[in-house]
Amino acid sequence: MDKNIGVMLDGRYEIKKRIGVGGMADVYRAYDRSEGRDVAVKILKNEYTKNDEFLQRFKNESKAVSMLSHPNIVKVLDVGYNEEMRFIVMEYIDGITLKDYIETKGRLDWSETSHLVIQLLRALGHAHDRGIIHRDVKPQNIMMFEDGTIKVMDFGIAKFTYQLGITATAQTIGSVHYISPEQASGKMTDGASDIYSVGIILYEILTGRKPFDTENPLTVALMQMNDIPARPRSINPDIPVGVEEIILKAMEKNPSDRYHTAREMINDIELLRNNPDHVFGYKFSSFPEETAGEEPEEVKIHPEPESVKEQDEEKEEVNYLDYDPDEATPNYFIDSRRREREKKPVVSDIPEIETVGGNRLVTRLATIGTVVAMIVVVAVISGFVSKIIHKNNSSTFPMPSLLQYNYDDMVKKYSGELVITIEGEPVYSEYVADTIVYQSIDAGTEIEKGTEVFVNISNGKNTSVIPEVDGLSALEAVNILNAAGFKKVSQTEIFNDIVEYGKVIRISPVAGTEMEVTGKVTIYVSKGKQSDSKILPNVVGKKKDEAVRILQEAGYTVEVQEKDNKAPEGEVFEQNFPGDTLVNPAEEKIIIYVSTGKPPTADVPFTLTFPERAYGVVTFKVYIDEKLVQMVEDINIEGFTEYSFDITGSEKQNVKVEVMSIVTGDAAVIGHYKFDFEEKKYEVINENMKGALEAIKAIKPEETTQAATPAPTPAPPPVTQAPPVTQAPPVHTQAPPVETEAPPVETEPEPPVTEAASESDSAAE
Repeated sequence: MDKNIGVMLDGRYEIKKRIGVGGMADVYRAYDRSEGRDVAVKILKNEYTKNDEFLQRFKNESKAVSMLSHPNIVKVLDVGYNEEMRFIVMEYIDGITLKDYIETKGRLDWSETSHLVIQLLRALGHAHDRGIIHRDVKPQNIMMFEDGTIKVMDFGIAKFTYQLGITATAQTIGSVHYISPEQASGKMTDGASDIYSVGIILYEILTGRKPFDTENPLTVALMQMNDIPARPRSINPDIPVGVEEIILKAMEKNPSDRYHTAREMINDIELLRNNPDHVFGYKFSSFPEETAGEEPEEVKIHPEPESVKEQDEEKEEVNYLDYDPDEATPNYFIDSRRREREKKPVVSDIPEIETVGGNRLVTRLATIGTVVAMIVVVAVISGFVSKIIHKNNSSTFPMPSLLQYNYDDMVKKYSGELVITIEGEPVYSEYVADTIVYQSIDAGTEIEKGTEVFVNISNGKNTSVIPEVDGLSALEAVNILNAAGFKKVSQTEIFNDIVEYGKVIRISPVAGTEMEVTGKVTIYVSKGKQSDSKILPNVVGKKKDEAVRILQEAGYTVEVQEKDNKAPEGEVFEQNFPGDTLVNPAEEKIIIYVSTGKPPTADVPFTLTFPERAYGVVTFKVYIDEKLVQMVEDINIEGFTEYSFDITGSEKQNVKVEVMSIVTGDAAVIGHYKFDFEEKKYEVINENMKGALEAIKAIKPEETTQAATPAPTPAPPPVTQAPPVTQAPPVHTQAPPVETEAPPVETEPEPPVTEAASESDSAAE
């Protein structure tokens, strides 16, 4: 039996069942007792928990990923650490992976594919805008609901093994089918790497097979770097020409040749959803001898061993679900090969052409050449006219902000300009019902008239009625309140001569009150009769053995817990009930907390603010007393005004923060700070972010138009009283030096030549 089943993590997550196995972690279904819901818990494997550098990066990255909030991203709810394990808590998705769906349905049509891929790209775009790259986009990391909604998992997690050189397991090696050439070769990756992976997924779900697929993962990685796959339309001729162009552009070997952003790729997909016959005319550096949009050639099937052919011919009807796609070729490929052998070859016309006489052949070629020339002329003219029409009828405009406005009002206001579509279920928020709380296109983005924007709307404030809990035990009362939606439940204990010990006396607000579930609820629990209690001795400041003796002599049961504290080692620094108060020894156990002598550590949120034109990918280094204690790596600062992360330490410390360019390795000090880790706050001693970024060349230069501005015309000499500009004499009379500097030209020409030149000048004018 799995040793994790039944374990309670952080006193709230009860592990119920293992639901997934991966290269880095195992995934479990668990029950969150605090929130009263199922969650998914990913527990890291032992080989990762022993690597200190990995754990620090894991902690920083997990916190960054937890800030992602998007309808198509699985939400990270919590990150846990204890002595034995590290884990991530995520929302539980009751669905299947895209991999399972593809295996069930085979290849999909363009309509369904575009719906899925647009959601995937929206999720990636949201993360990329916040400096987070997925690096492991594959069907296994995409969850699907029955209604076709998808959610992407594992943002930023694949980064760790890639950067630290941790040995990959069989499961993680399987990702080579979807990784980009730069990732396969160990180079730096960015958002373009995720775009490549989306191209691979598009290829697979539209053709029914991966572009590069062998049993050897290393061979697949080399193919990603060096090989050119078969064109999608050569496998599935039903794929529209424009769709093939999108796939090939996303799968370019050079990252700079791909789509630059997820939004750019979405725009092309949406254009094809409205006009499936559209052709972009892209040129592809990775496909030098082929142009997307040409009619697909017949699929070329390599000769197969006779044994394989015989097996194919024996199977007239084969269900591809009987095969394991990771171990054998799916049967619909076998069926495809059989159909190819039954088709009449496209090259059947060639013998006829070769047997005709020379004149007939020349005539055919001439006819073909004429048709091609006409097509080219029509294409050029239509393209030219299209550009003129587009220029004169520009329909682009900046995307307006829809947030915090009523959905119906926005639909009416932008009727004919925007298609505003509700996506997902309404969410509870502080805004009134039907208020827009999310839009898929950022305000200010230049868009076409008629663009579709997806929005989430508010369901209003989440309210519930406080249930009746008087007379129940404290635990029963808390469970009932949680089930009603109230999570902030506090407990106050008071003496009562009527209600027995541990039972609820009353609740505030009173039962029957309707209020927001985020509000605070207090239950008052009986401590029993005051006469049954004794005054509890105060043992804070005493040594452990002495404290235990005093409490036991007073009739109390004692439990000792050691914790980090700045108090001297072995000294009691806290007890669970305050000293000199009435506590019933028959009902309560006294816990005393004894110091280890080590100051406790704490995380303090730290925020850096960037100046305008900051750009590039950088690493932040944190020093405490000139010792490097923390690194926050590979942060893309372009387009962001600030970035936050936690700094870990103890007591009061002087902290220095540096920024380093990951391209040049240059580093500069951002500032010095005083941190109070006990109070979880800090103050700035000195800080110069702009100067630090300038020092490492992470500030874009200001745009200037000086080079494009013509030099001003020199003023006339002051001695000549120049008349107004409107009465200025001809230009040639104002520049006598030019005329006199070339005396041969002035004196040598004959009068007829001079007149001809003048006539020529007049004609030119």
